[in-house]
Amino acid sequence: MNKLIAILVFLISFNLFAIEVIDKKIMTNIGAIHSLALDSHQSITIYLPENYNQSEEKFPVMYVIDGDKYFLNSIAYQKTLTWQSKAPAFIVVGINIERNKRRELLGEKSLEFIDTFQNKIIHYVDKTYRTSSKRMYFGWEKAGGFALDLLTKRPKLIDAYFLASSTHFTQERIDSVESLLKSKTTMPEFFYVMLGDVELWAVESHKELSKIFTKTSREDYEWEFNLSSSDDHYTTPLDTFNKGLARYFNDYAPIRFYSIKEFENFGGIKALREHYKKRGKHYQISGNVHSDTKHYLLNQSINENNFSYFTWLVSEFDGFIDEQNYSTGFIIKIGQFYSNNNAFKEAATLYESELIKNPSSQRVITELSKITDKLQ
Repeated sequence: MNKLIAILVFLISFNLFAIEVIDKKIMTNIGAIHSLALDSHQSITIYLPENYNQSEEKFPVMYVIDGDKYFLNSIAYQKTLTWQSKAPAFIVVGINIERNKRRELLGEKSLEFIDTFQNKIIHYVDKTYRTSSKRMYFGWEKAGGFALDLLTKRPKLIDAYFLASSTHFTQERIDSVESLLKSKTTMPEFFYVMLGDVELWAVESHKELSKIFTKTSREDYEWEFNLSSSDDHYTTPLDTFNKGLARYFNDYAPIRFYSIKEFENFGGIKALREHYKKRGKHYQISGNVHSDTKHYLLNQSINENNFSYFTWLVSEFDGFIDEQNYSTGFIIKIGQFYSNNNAFKEAATLYESELIKNPSSQRVITELSKITDKLQ
């Protein structure tokens, strides 16, 4: 991880103030980083996921204010989890503002920066890269206060907000949020707001905002305010990324059932298909049942020696076993399960199919020979 971060830091610092998109480096097992200057005091740094160029997939986008500080966090998060399908890959756009302009653009000139954000940054990213309609926003300190302006002035622009140690939750901004919540305007679907309990200057304004979000009868968004006893003004961004994204993506990972009874209590195949259909719509990906879930269920039915359930699943997931690049050991496990339940024809078909893929597999040849006489 340290090596990965060191490489990213070098590339970012080297390319940060490029006049146009340049040096499109693609780093093995990391991804690609591009840079673009907007003007003399603003620039963006763009991370493309590792598999971006190997697919036609459209990706969600995370916009990170103060990208010079927090650009790497959301990259590290997804690199840790995407390889096991625990989170989706997403594009990261770090927005870098010169220090002497930051207070102004995130404060009294917030409308100007909202226009830049929507019509320059988002427009450029959507035009240049394969983006889905899903947009996320991370903001720390003043960028958290700015987020309330962004929310109330452009309520449909962002889908999920992640705010850490926000300042400038002014009464005017809070009142604007309350008015928005009382309206019928479509809202973002998710808010994760974090503050250290030592940040006494901001506790009351956060509690007031949280009260407004939680007292409404609206059910079209999810809100969580985390007042942490173990974080301060500078450590909250870490947990905001990790805990906030984990909650936002909580329905992304393939479901695993540890017993057939648990699967039945979930609602069985009908509920499973509905879950993945909803998941597919939410993340703009396939709505089919994930291959991992199919595997877990088939393997669980074998482990529980429930042959009737196993054969039913094989029928439900028609063609799945043959399509998988299963190890010889697992193929033999399935074949022996068939044989132990006198389904010798099915076992033989399985072994013959495997020998087409791996004709020199002596283990499969041996297993097939054991049941040959039983097929007569």
